[in-house]
Amino acid sequence: MKNAVIIPVRLDSKRLPNKALKDICGKSLIQRVVDQCVKTNITTYVITDSEKIANHIKTDSAYVLYDNVKAESGTERIANISKSISEENVINVQGDQPFISPDAILEMAEYMEKNPQYDIVTPIKLHTPDKYNDTSKCKVVVSQSGRAIYFSRNSIPFHGTEYWGHLGMYGYKRKILENYHKLKISPLEKTEKLEQLRFIDNDINIQTYKTNHSIFSIDTERDFVNAIKHVGEIT
Repeated sequence: MKNAVIIPVRLDSKRLPNKALKDICGKSLIQRVVDQCVKTNITTYVITDSEKIANHIKTDSAYVLYDNVKAESGTERIANISKSISEENVINVQGDQPFISPDAILEMAEYMEKNPQYDIVTPIKLHTPDKYNDTSKCKVVVSQSGRAIYFSRNSIPFHGTEYWGHLGMYGYKRKILENYHKLKISPLEKTEKLEQLRFIDNDINIQTYKTNHSIFSIDTERDFVNAIKHVGEIT
């Protein structure tokens, strides 16, 4: 099966305005994401509703698609163009993960190819204690078989001794995305402001797998400061 990496990105971020174009030590956030993704040699697309972002990205190794059709989430933005691509497996990388490991992406591609029975997959890893009460960091509870039961910004399960988070990537079969607009909008999705709950609320399973790769996304000003600090430490 052919794989594609798709990075949905918008300019109008509510928690951190214009974050996609914020400079991290000489390179923008979205440019860093793209540069990491193309290292996989998997066909990579960037989808944005911002001409400013589309014109900003510099790459000969990824397709930059401008699509101004309204989308409430990154998943919906990908669904809007899903019939325009030929790849069967879609790896959704968030546009706010400047240090996403190419190996993490390749790990997902391999997992999807070895487990074609799953229509949606996402990697999970134990949160560190400083993330337990951070509502910008999503938590997930899973069944004994690895199926995601629920995602929340709160620490779940109640009185838990450890909390699982997900890497922020999703792997989709293209057919799921092509039918996305047929799904009912989820009350839980609106309450938690977590797009993956639309699938849970429509009885579509999300399979998780454990990863050793790091979980880092820029959701707040504090994350942005930490990103700059991280680049200073590795250069």
